[in-house]
Amino acid sequence: MSLTDGGGLNEDKREITIETLSTPRARIAPAPLKKRLAASIIDSIVIALAWFLLINSLRQAPATMRSGLYLATASFAYYFLLEWAFSCTLGKGVMKLRVVNREGDPCTLGASFKRNLVRFVDWLPLLYALGGIIMLTSHERQRLGDRVAGTIVTSAPEKDINPPPAPFLFH
Repeated sequence: MSLTDGGGLNEDKREITIETLSTPRARIAPAPLKKRLAASIIDSIVIALAWFLLINSLRQAPATMRSGLYLATASFAYYFLLEWAFSCTLGKGVMKLRVVNREGDPCTLGASFKRNLVRFVDWLPLLYALGGIIMLTSHERQRLGDRVAGTIVTSAPEKDINPPPAPFLFH
């Protein structure tokens, strides 16, 4: 595997090349920073709405430490379940981004769990400051959670308007 960088911070020249025996090299380009930022803003809005609804439902119950635990669990579940099931959150889906492993396969259950468990560390000290710094210093634009899980956020592939015909399944 090799990483090529056009010598600057030009987002279009970064890519990861994966060599395989059976297929041509897969090229996985890290997602553009502007798209990742827009996706995180969309996801933050969705999480804020979910928190608002959850807080309003918890007002009936006495305020306890469990309220914070519910909010953290809801946030974790949002990212973990959507990235495992669809390889993207709502924000990433709108921005046409996907979470994949180094081979270009969709995010697995284990990878989604790891990358989102570490999200709480990336969030420190305030609003993804640590995750953003780590991502900006990574050639593959990986935050700490991506590095632990072996995942990359990339642009979703364009759909082929002329896909090849399906092979005959029966002879």
